[in-house]
This record gives sequence, C-alpha cells and structure tokens, in this order.
Amino acid sequence: MPSDRSNGASAGAGDHDGVPPAPPHSGAPSLEHDSEVRDVTVIGAGPVGLSTAFWAGMREASSRIIDSLPDLGGQLTTLYPEKWIFDVPGYPRVLAKDLVEQLRRQTLDQFDVPVHLETTADRVEYEPDPEDPERQIMRLVTDRGDLLTRTIVIAGGHGAFEPKKLPGFDMTPWEGRGAQYLVGEKAAFAGKRVMIVGGGDSACDWTVNLLDTAADITLVHRREGFRAHEVTVREIEGARLAGQVDVRTPYQIREVSGERSIESVTIFHSETEEEVEVPCDAILLQLGFKTALGPLKAWPLKVEKGAIKVDSLMRTSMDGVWAAGDITTFDGKLKLIATGFAEAAVAVAQAVHHIRPETKLQPKYSTNTGVPGAVEGQA
Repeated sequence: MPSDRSNGASAGAGDHDGVPPAPPHSGAPSLEHDSEVRDVTVIGAGPVGLSTAFWAGMREASSRIIDSLPDLGGQLTTLYPEKWIFDVPGYPRVLAKDLVEQLRRQTLDQFDVPVHLETTADRVEYEPDPEDPERQIMRLVTDRGDLLTRTIVIAGGHGAFEPKKLPGFDMTPWEGRGAQYLVGEKAAFAGKRVMIVGGGDSACDWTVNLLDTAADITLVHRREGFRAHEVTVREIEGARLAGQVDVRTPYQIREVSGERSIESVTIFHSETEEEVEVPCDAILLQLGFKTALGPLKAWPLKVEKGAIKVDSLMRTSMDGVWAAGDITTFDGKLKLIATGFAEAAVAVAQAVHHIRPETKLQPKYSTNTGVPGAVEGQA
C-alpha cells in the first residue's frame, strides 16, 4: 500500500482531521449512516456499476455504489431511457430503462447494497484498517462526507458528459423550440417531421427507433457513410428503400426557419453546395458527447486520451483501485455494455482476492450457489 495518506486533488493536504468537513449536499441525505468499512465501493451507478456490485454480492463481498447523477442507470437513464439496445446478450432488444430496472432488481433486490446518488468522489486517503492495523483501507472523500472501503472499482461510464454542439451552425436559438440533444420520451416525436443529425450509433439507433413514432424522418450526416453497427445501417437502408427515411449524405445544416418553433430546415451538400429545404418540426442532434473525468482527473491514475489505463486484470495505477467499463482503456478495448459486464467480473474477482488472498479468483458457478436462497446442486 502507498505510504502517503492522500491521493487526488488535495494530495499533501495533511492528516484527515485537518480537512474541513464537506458542506451539506442540498436535498441529499447524510452519509453518516453508512459508516461501515465496505469491501468494495463502486463509483458509477450505470449498467457496469450495477453489475460490479452484483458480482461483489456473488462473491459475498460487501459493497456500496455512489454516483454524481440523481438516478440509477447512468447515461442509459439520463440520455436515452427509451432507446432500444441490441447488443446485450440474452435480449434480442431491450429498452435502456428496462435494462436498468432488470439490473437494479438483480443487484439491489438480492444484495444489501447502499446507493448514494448525487454524490461526487473527490479524493482517496489511505489509513490503517481498524480491524487489522497491518493493512490499510481507503477513505473516499466525497462532497457529502466520507466513506470507508477496502477497495474501489471505478465504473463511471464515460465520466462527466455533455452533448457536443453542431459544428458550423449555431443551434442555440432553436434549443427548446424544436432542437434537442436528449430524448426523455420518444412519444414527444409522435406525428412530427423529425430531422436526425449525426452519423454514429445514436443517430442511427434513433432513426430506427422512431420509425413507428414520427410522421417523417430525415437522417442528415455531413459525411458519406455511418459509424454504426452494420446491422443498424442495413436496417436504415431498408427503411430508405421503403420510403420510410430520407437519408441525406453528405449534407449539413445551412439555415433553420420558423416563427415560434422550427418549421423548415435548409441543408446543403458538403461538396456541391446544392441546397434542399426540408419541412421539419423537430431536430434531434446526435453528435456525441464531450466527456471528462471530473475530480478523478486529479487522482494519481494513468490516463490515456481521457480514459483510465488498466492492465488485463482491470487494475489501475492506484493501489486497491480497479476500473471497468467505458471509462477504461487497454489494447483491444471494445466500448460495449457486454464487455463492461465481463470487465466488472474480472475487477471484482481481483478486488476480493486482494482483500482475502486465500480466496480463489474463479467464483463458484452461479447456477449452484452465490444467489441468496439458492440451493447448491439445484439450478
């Protein structure tokens, strides 16, 4: 374990007793009731964070979850709760909000996992374990108080995020008047003429997802081709041939017109400058998100292109800290929920072995034991 007591934004600040208490967090309960030293503290309540706490429970390790957002589910809840997800094994397709609910039931309903939302991790301090002074534990300092833990698994998705703005055209005057970046309920587009702008998975997924809702869909991308799953792109091509979607590539927005709200959009060809006016009620901008590690950036973590560098065991450069999900990077990294689930299992196995070196890395099969109430030998 490191000999210095403090790691992070306030490294070198001195003994914990000299650190002023965090100010009360508006509207959020105190953390005083969670004074137990937990085996694993999970930073991030998205799908990978929930899966991490599930695996901790399966290994009979105590855990807790914290997240700066106000709801479980991370980006699935905040950005696209009604978006279909197609790449989670066992589900031909599942709504993001339904996947979050299943993960909540799998984790929180089966294991005693405290969840602290609207709670931001600030820094980590190492101190002696009260149960074994020869070992160290970590004090996770948050904006709502301190939490004691033996290990940490960072599963914060992409970190803090905000939608990217449209390059080359200021959409700000039309935000709230028909232009939007997030979809809370797709019913808001019912019967509307919708223009979707973007060329990645989100733009293509929403094009497919709104086929049964919008009256008319135009998909606009400033380049030829799309950076999305081949199956989704093929589905869009089929919808285009069936007259359900007007695909415009390579096109960009030149002008938006309307009185109180959007009524039409003029787009132009990126190469020929040819203009086309498209009747439109709503513009859905799906241009990706700016992400940031937030306070984690000040932790002594190896960071590469805005992601936390981990080894094949999901181990970070900080002792006792692992990471899993989209916030990580390593050779061959695939940013998928499915791979994040597997990374969570690896991280928890290593964390539990770190706490209890005598335990095996390989857990027992979940069909035999691990789940409360299960009987060994019975499926």
